[in-house]
Amino acid sequence: MWESLSMSEHDPGEQRRRQQQTEFAESVTGTIEATPNRRAEYVELDTMGSPRSSDGSANKRRLSLEQTLDDAATAVEDTASNQHVKIEYDAGGFSLKKLLRFVGPGILVSQALLDPGNIESDISQADTSGYKLLWLLLLAHILCIFVQSLAARLGVVTGRHLAQHIRQQYPRPLATVFWLLTELAIIGADIQEVIGTATALHILTGIPIWAGVVITAVDSFLFLYVQRLGVRVTELVFGLMVTTLAVCFWVEMVLIKPDAREVIKGMVIPRIPQGSAVQAVGIVGCVLMPHNLFLHSALVGSRKLDRREETREGAIREAMRYFRIETAVSLVYAYLINMAVVVVFCKAFELMRAEGIAYVASLAEGANVLSHVLGNGSKYVYAVGLLAIGQSTTMTGTLSGQYVTEGFWNMPVKPWQRVLITRSISLVPALIVALTAAAHIDLLSEIINVLQAIVLSFTIIPLLKLQDHAEVMGPEFAFGRVARMSAAFLTLAIVTLNAYMVASVIPLDSPS
Repeated sequence: MWESLSMSEHDPGEQRRRQQQTEFAESVTGTIEATPNRRAEYVELDTMGSPRSSDGSANKRRLSLEQTLDDAATAVEDTASNQHVKIEYDAGGFSLKKLLRFVGPGILVSQALLDPGNIESDISQADTSGYKLLWLLLLAHILCIFVQSLAARLGVVTGRHLAQHIRQQYPRPLATVFWLLTELAIIGADIQEVIGTATALHILTGIPIWAGVVITAVDSFLFLYVQRLGVRVTELVFGLMVTTLAVCFWVEMVLIKPDAREVIKGMVIPRIPQGSAVQAVGIVGCVLMPHNLFLHSALVGSRKLDRREETREGAIREAMRYFRIETAVSLVYAYLINMAVVVVFCKAFELMRAEGIAYVASLAEGANVLSHVLGNGSKYVYAVGLLAIGQSTTMTGTLSGQYVTEGFWNMPVKPWQRVLITRSISLVPALIVALTAAAHIDLLSEIINVLQAIVLSFTIIPLLKLQDHAEVMGPEFAFGRVARMSAAFLTLAIVTLNAYMVASVIPLDSPS
């Protein structure tokens, strides 16, 4: 081994690779050494994830450091420079230039709020409630900003993402349950995204839905090429896809000329129309996606902070501030797009009812509704936006699954293997739905939304519990009393809302 090292010491590529690994190791080492309590927490874990005695040996400490380096490395597969954005710390005030270096993770997270399942929820909301639940849609996005900021906070402070923490802090059987539920939620969302993208391809080209499902499953491998171009290119591609969806629906919103007064009333006056309680709770469930929490806590690891002992706390606080801003802007952007979808279809359904024309409020039939109201070209604008967001969300779903599997099992999964696994699993049910009838797509979406609600209730608890754990976050970043009470209230509210939605959708009374 020493001979091979001496032979490669003059190789520029090898020297650059070793220097990057050394810098990465030093950044993580600085984090561990700066928080001895947290180091002990990770050193003294038995095989079930329960803390042991804190009086360990030097060998255990070395093992802890090696394990932490391995875990942190799973946050970004390639430690090459194009997979990280190096952030220099300075004690100055707000800088727009520096904010731009943090822009990216929030854009990827916002995809899940705009996936075909959410578009279908927006269409259903427009049909059943009109403009009257726009205020709740806004409130759900504000709540999502808070929850996603906590997920980012966990990743920034600890250098680990949520899946890794659950594996370390919980007994193995319970952590396995978390993993299974999260994987089911990811696969469920993936099915919606594949069906949505196939629907867009059907509108644009006329090919059958089942053929669109196969094409969507295969072309997801394009994500592997995009990912190899580096983190900034990847974030730019996803940003362009979201913007494509935004332009498509904002153009149609201008063309359809909605009642601005009703739109503003819907945004600021809280009201829930009779018979819309389940729809209202479903809005919250569609915005708060469980796999997004895992994804966001991992994506922030692409920003390489200055974690030296003398700058660590300041660098982390600066990163948390910029990530909060970036998350808020990205999710407000997502709200404006969702609002546009609701507004466009509210006006379209209103015009259809005025003419006495029957319609179906669904993702597949949305193109026909717009075509009747705005002309034949509008359905292609609708399909282009749906195709862009459907394709991008299938990619982020794959990325979420990669982080979840690596984090829970501490085993690296190559991207092509992850794409192959997720596509194989989601392809079968998606093909079944595509071949049976379009009516079953709505039923499948309802089942998936219930599944997401159940998994979110399980995911939100460890996320907020970890924020209160001084040994994990460090005493300087652990929750104070007010934050602890707010987190408890938030957990109770989310679990209660999701329990209500599940009880409302699943018939509890046995047939007579």
